[in-house]
Amino acid sequence: MDVPVPPYRDLPKADSGYHTSWAYFNSLPSKQGKKDQIGTANHFKADISAFGGRPCPTHKINGAVPFSFDDHLDFNTQSSSQWDGFRHFAIRSSLEYYNGYRGEDFTSSDVLGIHYWVEAGGISGRGVLIDFPTWAESCGETFNPNAGRRVTLKDIKAILVNQGTEVRPGDILIFRTGWLSWYNNTTRNERHEELCVRNPPGGHHFIGLDQDQELIEWLWDNQIAAVAGDQPAFEATPPPSDGFGWLHEHIIAALGCPMGELWDTEGLAEECKVRQRYTFFLSSAPLHVPGGVATPSNAVAIF
Repeated sequence: MDVPVPPYRDLPKADSGYHTSWAYFNSLPSKQGKKDQIGTANHFKADISAFGGRPCPTHKINGAVPFSFDDHLDFNTQSSSQWDGFRHFAIRSSLEYYNGYRGEDFTSSDVLGIHYWVEAGGISGRGVLIDFPTWAESCGETFNPNAGRRVTLKDIKAILVNQGTEVRPGDILIFRTGWLSWYNNTTRNERHEELCVRNPPGGHHFIGLDQDQELIEWLWDNQIAAVAGDQPAFEATPPPSDGFGWLHEHIIAALGCPMGELWDTEGLAEECKVRQRYTFFLSSAPLHVPGGVATPSNAVAIF
């Protein structure tokens, strides 16, 4: 028997004052009294899914014998296309991670590790591309992806109408903002100038989703299972100083929703334009690393 999903405004608040999904997901019969580990991935269901400066990575080839080679990869999972897991970000005011865990819990157990996503079947379901640059161009808007443009809930709703797309429970929303297109179409020197010279560490103004209560409420009330974008932080940076906090706090820690960053959406956007269809089956296979914090997305879209 399914447990009805309460509206966002009815979710209990943690000590931080943030509405959290913790009690709801812990109450699901499938948890059998145990604390939930997968958050909004609980929204994935068979019928829904069927529808539709960091160090540079190093790569070594081990040729110890003349008839065989092996790879040795060493990279930070916060580099390139990734999912942020639930160990990645806490509610800063209370230092609570998803479901009330604390940092010290991670040293003695594998709680909130990305392996729980793998053991629950990975991240697979109906994907929806929300193509901001194409919509902005149709509206006559020009924007700089490094000037902190905030993609608002009003923008998102207008884009969905323009695309003729509706969201459904269990959807994975993929936001194209144009940031990675900028990155891939500039020279190394231009990127260095923008990312390392003009802006000090932490001082970047990346395009991203707006830090807004109604946006968080909309994601939860539509039972969105996961979100991802093509920009470094998913949300606009820097966050506002009005006390609302980071989307990382609300989406990852408070609601338990997987968040993807730096996804290459350019080929996907072209395919969606050709087909005039912005929905697809998305399959993502996280790394099976017990206690892992983040993982390459390993995502494919199937039409």
